[in-house]
This record gives sequence, structure tokens and C-alpha cells, in this order.
Amino acid sequence: MAEQAESNESEQLKQLQEQVQDLCDAIEKEVDSNLPGRDDLEKICEVLKEIKGKITPPVLLPLSKREELGNLLPTIRHALEQRRQPRRDHPAAMSSTGCYPCKPRPSSQLQRQSKQQEHDEGAAVSLKLLHRLTQNVLEPEQYYEWTTSYVDESRIYGWDKEADEVAEALVAPEGGEKNLFRAAGIAGVHGSGKTALAQKVFVHDKAKDNFAVRLWVCVGPPDSEDRFGLLYRMLDNLGLDTAKVEDIVHNSNVVKKHRDEEEARIRGDPAKVAEIQKKKKEEEDGSILDQLLKKEADESPDVQKSKIGVLLYILHMALSKTSYLIVFDDIRAYGDDGWYSNLTLRPPPEGEWGERLGYGLPKGKHRGAVLVTCRKEDDARSMVRTGRVVRPPRLHLDDAWRLFRREYDQAKDAAAKERKKDGDGDGDMLLKELEEMKAEIVNKCLGLPVAIAEAAKGFALLQPLPDASPDPVLEAAKPKPAAEQESKAAAADDPVLEEAKPAAEQESKAAAADDR
Repeated sequence: MAEQAESNESEQLKQLQEQVQDLCDAIEKEVDSNLPGRDDLEKICEVLKEIKGKITPPVLLPLSKREELGNLLPTIRHALEQRRQPRRDHPAAMSSTGCYPCKPRPSSQLQRQSKQQEHDEGAAVSLKLLHRLTQNVLEPEQYYEWTTSYVDESRIYGWDKEADEVAEALVAPEGGEKNLFRAAGIAGVHGSGKTALAQKVFVHDKAKDNFAVRLWVCVGPPDSEDRFGLLYRMLDNLGLDTAKVEDIVHNSNVVKKHRDEEEARIRGDPAKVAEIQKKKKEEEDGSILDQLLKKEADESPDVQKSKIGVLLYILHMALSKTSYLIVFDDIRAYGDDGWYSNLTLRPPPEGEWGERLGYGLPKGKHRGAVLVTCRKEDDARSMVRTGRVVRPPRLHLDDAWRLFRREYDQAKDAAAKERKKDGDGDGDMLLKELEEMKAEIVNKCLGLPVAIAEAAKGFALLQPLPDASPDPVLEAAKPKPAAEQESKAAAADDPVLEEAKPAAEQESKAAAADDR
């Protein structure tokens, strides 16, 4: 079985390497072309080559990063194909005679042309965003600790309707129902807002009113999985003395039984005993050997599983006396042992509890609820079964722009300290240009919160280009200073200037005709 699993993993790694290489080859074919965004594609290709060298041992990407890469490659290829398609010439770019005009257009016309071009290109994914996401594959995973249950609601935008629906699904109605336990899930790609939506549910009025205990548990990537740590963190947050809990687990009858059985098995295996003896020098006394035997037995899978079962029983008893809501944030696929699957299961009437996390979650006379977030909808459904599973929709334009402004202002302040303390942005010419393009920016970021935040931070480091040719239409529309108005009034009273006025008007009209 182990050999089969190793063979399957090796085949998957080989296929992933081939996909990366094929994509790099496709990008490199465009090195001498006029492909839009070619420079960004070359940067993506360089990162992909670095990733390719880390797909196989001895430097092996974590499983979660390989999954992230596998989801990213089709998007990059799609962006490449979009830019390979021939682009139509816009009628506005041609003069009435069919020739390209020689004179530079006013800036307003250039802006209109740019916006029309963006509209024609549709929802093409930003290459700069894809470059950043590709770089993320090389960045180390974040290892999770206990997170505070405090949520700053002012920093979460949108999804009010979805939060209402999920909170409603988690609150079981009082009455004659035997099972007051509910489960729900939030699924979506990395950066889609799963955690933010879960936070809105966590602090929702329905959650506060119906659950006396609310716990937030960060799970994280499989490389940092620690089931003991997860359960001890939960018990610690419930106010239990974890040192005493550890003593109870170590000295429990079920753990002692498995430990004694494993120690007897090891003593009956001469090869195993010889292996343990090598760990210590021959002159050390026999008590050292006994300690090593006990340690070896204590680390066996059966003993570890029995300890997990005791911890789940303690968790079950701690929660069974009250109503509770637990959010398990960022659960990912951890294999086929079923630890996270079907959280709605009741514990077995007989036997041990170490097989499933759900056994530690009471389904009794008090309300109980679990909300999970994960990247795959199938995984979410396997955990909550018939419970509701939602996906965070794309942020609406107004909510997305509020997020953009917050991240932009924070990055701008940190980088330059040039903005006003109230952050109104009146003196930021680049921000004014960005506000005119906010729909295009949000569209390029696919409405994903993480992409919008990254784009805002990137723009905050840029400086606006000077406008070499101001728009005469806009210039004429500007209010005239008081001094200029007085000058015109004085000219009206001066007969010499009045005589020169018709000639000036004629020259102005002639210049305007040339511009047309």
C-alpha cells in the first residue's frame, strides 16, 4: 500500500513538472513577438523555472503549494492565449481619410480609447497579479497558532446577505428536535474571502445570542498539522489546565493498556530491542533500556490514537454543558483517514474515540454548531454532509474599492509619509486616476480580496506620470481666476485692444480647424 502511494505521488510530481515545462516553452516562443504583456510573461516564466526545480526531492514543495500551483497553471495559460488573439483596431484610432493622424490626441481622448480597449479585452486576468501569485508558491507556508476571537468588523466589507444565511443555518430551532447540532461550510480558492465571511458569521448577532461559547480554531496547511496541538489549544481556550489534562491522558486506563501491549510487543522483537540498544552506550545500566522501551511504545500509532480519543472525550464533556459555536478555519485535505470527515457523527457507544474529530463535538440537548472553511467544495460537503455550503461571491464594486482605498492608504503612509493625516487623498494625483479606473482594476483582480489588496499595495509605490499635453477642453472648462476676469473687463474698455480682438479670434478659429 505504501509503495502504491509513493508511486502515485511520483507520477503526480512528474505530470506537474511536465505541465510547468510546457507552459514555459509556450511563453518562450513569444520572446521575439509583440505580444501584449510580454515582459510580465517572461517574469512569470522565470519564477516557474525556479518552481520546477523544487517539484522533486530533495527540495520538495509542500503538498499545499503543489495544489496551489496546479490551480494556477491553467489560469496563466488562459491569460497567455488571451493575449495571443489578434486585437481589433478601434475606429477612433483612424482619421476620416483612413490614415493615422499625426497630431497627438488630447488626454481625454486617449483615456476614452484606453477604456474602450479595456472593455474589448473583457475580463482578462492581470499578468502582474499572476506574477505575484506565482511568487507566492515559493513563499513558505504560514504555520498557525491559536488566533484571538476578536474581530474588527470595520475591516470586513460586503457579504452581509451571505453572513445572514450562514448564521441562520447554524442556529437550530428550539423545540422537540433531538439533535440541535448544525454544521455549515465556506469553500473557495485562496484569497476569495472565506475567512472574512466566517468572521462576519462569528460576530453575527445570531451567533452571539444563541451560543454561550464561541471558539475560533486556525487549522492551516497539512505540513503543520498537529492534532494534539489543536485539541490542547481548544481545551486551553475553554479554561482547562492543560498540564493537568496531559497527566490525565498519560495515566488513563485506555492509554496504559495500549502502552503495555506495545511495550510487550517490542520486547518480543529482538531486532527492535537491538536497534534501541544502539541508541545508548553498552556500559549504561538496564534502566536506560527500560526508559527507551517505554518511550518507543508511547510513540506508537495505537497509543497516540488512544491519547487523541481521551482528549476528544474531555473536549466533549467540556462542551456538553453549554451551547457552542466552533469555527475551524482553513481545513485542507489531509489524506483518507477520515479525521475531519462527517463532523455530524455522534461518538460510538462502545470503543475508543480517536478516529474522528466529530466525536468530540456534543450533539445533545444544547445548541451546537460548527463552521468550516476550506478550498474545495467537495471537502466541505464531506465534513458538513447535509449542512449548507456557500462560496463567497465576488466583492461588489463599492466594497472592493473601500478595501482598495484602505490598503492603498496604509501602504502609501508606510512608504512615504506624504499623505495627509485624514487620508482624503486630495493631493494624490495618481489616486484620482485610479478612481477613474476602479471598475477595470476590480475586474482585473476578479473581485478577489487578496488580489485587490495586493494591487493597492503595488499602486501605492508608483508615482503618476506628468501630463505633457493638457486637454484644451478641460482647460477651457476650468474657472478663471479673478485677476484674469478683471483683465478681460479692462480690455473691453480699451479701444486699442478691442480693435485687435477680431484678428485674434480669426487666428484662434484657424488653429482649431487645423486641430480638427
